[in-house]
Amino acid sequence: MRHLLQRAWALHECAERAKLPYLARPSAPILFFGDSRKYERSALKAITVGLNPSKAEFPPKDPFGRFPATREIAPPLIDGSLDAYRAALDEYFRIDPYRAWFKPSFESLLRGLDSSYFDGAENAALHTDLCSPLATDPTWSGLDDSEQAALIQDGSELWHELVEYLQPDVVLISVKRAHLAKIRFPVVTEPRPIYKVERDRSYVIELSRRKLDSGKEPYFVFGMAAQKPFGLISSAAKRAAGEAIREALDAG
Repeated sequence: MRHLLQRAWALHECAERAKLPYLARPSAPILFFGDSRKYERSALKAITVGLNPSKAEFPPKDPFGRFPATREIAPPLIDGSLDAYRAALDEYFRIDPYRAWFKPSFESLLRGLDSSYFDGAENAALHTDLCSPLATDPTWSGLDDSEQAALIQDGSELWHELVEYLQPDVVLISVKRAHLAKIRFPVVTEPRPIYKVERDRSYVIELSRRKLDSGKEPYFVFGMAAQKPFGLISSAAKRAAGEAIREALDAG
C-alpha cells in the first residue's frame, strides 16, 4: 500500500510540475475513498469504480476540508506523511464526504451486499477511479481526448495495481460501456444479466468474472450510468440488485 500511496502523490506532483491547466487546484491525489483498514478486515470485499475524482472534493471555501491531514503534506511522501495521507483517505466518509454523489450512486447497491462506505455495516466498501486519482477541472467528460489520454496512461496502471492489492470479491462499475475496454483483467465468464428493471426500455445489470494476476476471479458488476452511477434506477431497485449479487456471491 505504501508504494501505491507514493505513486498517487508522484502523479499529482508530475501534473503540478507540468502545469497541467486542467488539474483541480488546490487538490491532492485520491488513491481511494473509504476505510482501507476496515475493508481489509471485511468478510466481503466490495469496491466501486468511477473515472476520476470530482473537483467538488476540493470546495473553494475549504479545499482540504474533506482531507484535512493533506493540508501539511509536501512531497516526497515519507514515513509519517505516508501514514497521514492514508489516514486522510481512511477517514473520508467520517468527516465531510461528497454525499450528494456517493449516497445516490452506489450506497443502496452496497447495502444490498451488506456493505457500505459508512460506519455501521457488516463490511466496508472502498471507491476507486479507473482513469486517474487526480481531480480535474473540468470534469472528465469536459476533457479532450489528448488530456484524457495523458491521465489514463499512468492512472489506469495505478488502478490495476490497486485492485491487485485490494483483492476484491466484487467490483461495481457504472460508466459508459466503452470504458470497460480500459480494464485489462481478462474475462473468465461472459457477462450475464443478474438483475433487470422491466420498463419500456429495460435496465439490465450484468455480472461477469475477471481474473486478477493473483489468480483470484472476482465478480465484475456493470450497469449503465446516467449523470450518476446506476442513476437510471431507483434506490429500491439498487438494493434489490445488491441482494441478487450477494446471492450469486454466496452461491459461488
